[in-house]
Amino acid sequence: MKTKSVTILILVLAMLFVSACGPAEPQAPEVVEPAQEEVAEEASETAETVETTEATLFTETIEDIQESIAASGLEEPEEGLKIGALLITLANPYWITVQEGWTDTAAELGIDVDIQTGPSEDDIAGQLNTCESMVATGYDAIVVNTITEQNLVPCIIKGSKAGIPMIDPDGRIDIKAVEEGGGKLYQGSTLDYYEQGMLGAQYIVEQLGEQGGKVAIIEGLLGSPQGEARRNGAKDTFEAAENIELVSVQAGDWDRRKALDATTNILQANPDLAGIYCANDVMALAAYEAIAAAGKEGQVLIVGTDFIEEAKEAIKDGRMAASVAFSPYMEGMISAYFAVMAINDMDISSTHIISVLVSADNVAEMEDWK
Repeated sequence: MKTKSVTILILVLAMLFVSACGPAEPQAPEVVEPAQEEVAEEASETAETVETTEATLFTETIEDIQESIAASGLEEPEEGLKIGALLITLANPYWITVQEGWTDTAAELGIDVDIQTGPSEDDIAGQLNTCESMVATGYDAIVVNTITEQNLVPCIIKGSKAGIPMIDPDGRIDIKAVEEGGGKLYQGSTLDYYEQGMLGAQYIVEQLGEQGGKVAIIEGLLGSPQGEARRNGAKDTFEAAENIELVSVQAGDWDRRKALDATTNILQANPDLAGIYCANDVMALAAYEAIAAAGKEGQVLIVGTDFIEEAKEAIKDGRMAASVAFSPYMEGMISAYFAVMAINDMDISSTHIISVLVSADNVAEMEDWK
């Protein structure tokens, strides 16, 4: 995956101060008049509004995505297209921002999008029922964000056999199972979950330095592709590091209460814990609560994933050490493009969203990131 450093281009505006002196002798109007004309021209120039844009990693990446989509040959979609989008939940700030990227891009493309979710973040049967109801509705295309790699396979098969392009933007679904069932799936690869876990764990390793220490992982829902890949990326990184002892891997199920309880248990068994990586920020914020309640605030490095707004503030005030940022807004944005591309039977397999480790060192440069 191509990496990209955070760059802020500072544009400095030079202010022009123009002064004009009146003539010393009124008998010489021929000198005053050209001076007044020159002053008027310069005053007019300085009065013009000059728009300047401060380029950030977020705006640059949005532009890169748009250029990549344009280069793919995607044409303006037909009027009246209606797309179904199945998200995992809207109870998590991450998915709310995905929805924002979806709706903004759909408006720009001139397509209608109907965004739905399952009953809860871990209700795999409920999400399947919602998906099958969407197939029965008859959209021009359906984009799904699955909870596990298997739970939406029957829906994908059913939808594709009904002639609806079915799209998995994140590469989470078991495409082999879909094809064995006679279905077709347009599968993208917007995120590298393994890399996200690796980045988070690597930051902890670097911060602990030669002294090292005990570390733990709070993973997401067992069976979720993103949770397992982040766990594996962090686990492999910790186990490869010298002087680092991975003492526990606990499931937090993406839930604040479960992550708080898991962290409390880890601390009781390992009071000298030095670092903890969490597969999302909701669980990382819960880990902070457990650590603070144990009187160990500031003694355990906490790194999350998602870079939600609450995590941004926690990094600023020192409650969290870092978060692995990627862009849920871009995920929604790309999903909308993928829907139109799939309708035109175009390949969607090569797009990725960059991941960035955000800490106190660069959080001020990420104010517009979403």
